[in-house]
Amino acid sequence: MKKWKRIITIIALSTSVIVGSTVGVIYNDSKNTHSDNSESVIPITLSLEEELWNVDLVVKGTVVSQEDSYSKDAGVPSKRSFNIDITPSTIKVDKVLYGSTDSSTITYLQHGLSTDKEASKRFVKQGEEVVLILSKTEDGKYWSYNFGDGQWTIKDGKVISDATSNRLLKYKNYPSDMFVNEIAEIAKNKRKNKEYQQ
Repeated sequence: MKKWKRIITIIALSTSVIVGSTVGVIYNDSKNTHSDNSESVIPITLSLEEELWNVDLVVKGTVVSQEDSYSKDAGVPSKRSFNIDITPSTIKVDKVLYGSTDSSTITYLQHGLSTDKEASKRFVKQGEEVVLILSKTEDGKYWSYNFGDGQWTIKDGKVISDATSNRLLKYKNYPSDMFVNEIAEIAKNKRKNKEYQQ
């Protein structure tokens, strides 16, 4: 009798696990927002127009200079201070593709210190021609949209980037004039994902 109770219990538990797992897989509508080997945060969007919803400015420009690095309070409340390292660069705006700016130059903020070899590999360099997809800070400076996704260097008529967004990957080594036209049009048609609650 005890043997049958154990068998029935094992069968019931096994069936519950299998049914529960199957139902979980079928009805799970959450999206994976993790990207391997990346600092990027992948937004839950259905198009590039939705992905660029929070972009304030898109420019084509030339890197004039790199300024001194500094650390700043990240503004994240915690028991310990939390600072981020920033290296600003001055960008001469050659053409505004989306948004507006009252100045012929902008301050472009980059994560990391100029003395950090790994971080500085990702920095824009003086004299480079760039296309930047940007989000504005409260003090009028700009961060790249979603880390490397918003930083594109023009070299030999093509755009180069460390972008990790699946929707932007097709633009790597894309003809720069076509990229400029397409990204400007996409930014002009940006829209908020109706399902996204902020």
